[in-house]
Amino acid sequence: MGEEYHFETRWTFDATGDEVWNVVSNICAYPDIWSDFKRVQLRVGDGHSVGSIIDAETRGSLPYSLKYTMEVVEASEPSHLLLKSTGDLVGTGRWELSPAGEHRTNVVYFWDVATTRRILNLLAPIAKPFLARNHDQVMARGLEAFTGELARMHEAARR
Repeated sequence: MGEEYHFETRWTFDATGDEVWNVVSNICAYPDIWSDFKRVQLRVGDGHSVGSIIDAETRGSLPYSLKYTMEVVEASEPSHLLLKSTGDLVGTGRWELSPAGEHRTNVVYFWDVATTRRILNLLAPIAKPFLARNHDQVMARGLEAFTGELARMHEAARR
């Protein structure tokens, strides 16, 4: 196994849990809204229920792409989604949604993975801070993407 990474990202959205769930759990739509997702392909299932398998390729600001497969191992709509990752990143991703007041939702994303690519593991002692910063930048763009998607949903509902 390679270098381990443990990330926790916290967001709050001005939207209901159901609305946020519809965006967060729709992994197959990520490339349309989140620029760091270069490819997402559904292999099995619907993409958000247990047993679904999704192939993904992401690329942040650093000059490499990561290819991995996510399997939905737990799904409790609209509050919890647990993904198992294999490929370039081995571990788990977990979305946790909770109410934050009327029409507001807290989201926490836990990404606990290890890298399997030899070059990333060799460079980890020096590059780990850069890789962590890259992750933070990717998640900042994710916040923008999800916020924009929720705004589009709200605008469409007003029409």
